[in-house]
Amino acid sequence: MDMGSTQAPSWIPRETVEMLRRTMEEIEGLEFTEIGRRLLELAEMHKDWRERSCINLIASENVMSPSVKTLLGTDMAFCVCDGYVGKKLLPTTDAVKYLEEIEAYAISLALRLFRCQFVEHRLLSGTMACMVTQYALTSPGDTIMSQSLKDGGNVANREGGPPGIYHLEVVDLPIDPEELNVDLEAYKEAVYAHRPKLIIPGAMIVLFPYPLREMYEIAQDAGAIIAYDGAHIGALIAGGVYQDPLREGSDLLIVNSHKSMGGPPGAYILMDEEEIARRIIETTFLGFVQTPFCNRIAACALSLAEMYAYAEEYAHQIVRNAKALAGELDSQGFKVIGKNRGYTESHQVIVDVSDLGGGLRAENLLCRGNIILNKISLPWDTREEIHGGGARVSGIRLGTPLVTRLGMREGEMKSIAEFMRRILIDEEKPERVAE
Repeated sequence: MDMGSTQAPSWIPRETVEMLRRTMEEIEGLEFTEIGRRLLELAEMHKDWRERSCINLIASENVMSPSVKTLLGTDMAFCVCDGYVGKKLLPTTDAVKYLEEIEAYAISLALRLFRCQFVEHRLLSGTMACMVTQYALTSPGDTIMSQSLKDGGNVANREGGPPGIYHLEVVDLPIDPEELNVDLEAYKEAVYAHRPKLIIPGAMIVLFPYPLREMYEIAQDAGAIIAYDGAHIGALIAGGVYQDPLREGSDLLIVNSHKSMGGPPGAYILMDEEEIARRIIETTFLGFVQTPFCNRIAACALSLAEMYAYAEEYAHQIVRNAKALAGELDSQGFKVIGKNRGYTESHQVIVDVSDLGGGLRAENLLCRGNIILNKISLPWDTREEIHGGGARVSGIRLGTPLVTRLGMREGEMKSIAEFMRRILIDEEKPERVAE
């Protein structure tokens, strides 16, 4: 990609081209030490702002404990350790005996925490876990069912992501826009009409549990597999405050190792059925992973141990904070989604800010006030609003895992709601609120 050419490719955003050109001009002629100094300075500036100056309500983010960070930064990252624990293919000697023991801890803790029989732990992202699931359990030309983007779905399970690359047909999982949950009657009709091989409940909007038991009965009758994409809610499932998909009919469960879990980036695929596990694990190795990142596995092991000890207490407080934040935002004049059902049963709060200029405007103003979160589309947004750069989507999404882990409780949620009111409703200058 030649950013120095007079005309960059049209598929690269103009802003990307401009930023890369500025950076290339900046580093021209710089010594290694100067570049190194600047990179360390930028990292420290990021840390200072994120950790000391702002309130992070991004629902998919969290913090790692210092001990987990230490393990992630070790030179285990450079070690080759291919194959199954206890029977490594490369190397086959005692050179990896300590790494194998660490990996065995990670596997065993995941199995204990999520009360299942099998886990694939080596995947580096939630998207990769979705890809492995789709590739292992379907064939090109098969149909899968997942939530549309306007209903909060994730592109990892839509035609614009891995399913499109693998030539899968994608149909919508029917969602009731009022309840933000599965419309069971429409779901039943769609399953029998399309006969999907794979059904994927799970979305970027996660407020209330799915009617999984009813969904499973219909899926089983139609010969479909249910793969629950619980990327966001691993800690809530482990802590027993949300539905337990593997106990309610899902054939497998995907959770991210970061997000609410507070570990390093990546994902787990959790399973009970042996044949599904075999296909998932054999697709992962060697189809997607050959040499795993041993430093990440060590960090995962310790973060799983933390969850094993504290998930119940942590998960309960996450939900209490989310409910408190939603209630306070409502009382401050915001249009909070799900009010008729108690706002939320998860870590998320969804607010319709269409009357306040839309999600992008709210996101930008709040960021200027040192409150960071994400805009998000809502079911009534049009395709043009969703795909036109997201500039006109109606909602914002707030999450409480990170602030909860930092020790915030219900009292702080009231303060956050007041800050947001001052910026978005009272139209006070964001920089003044940030002070």
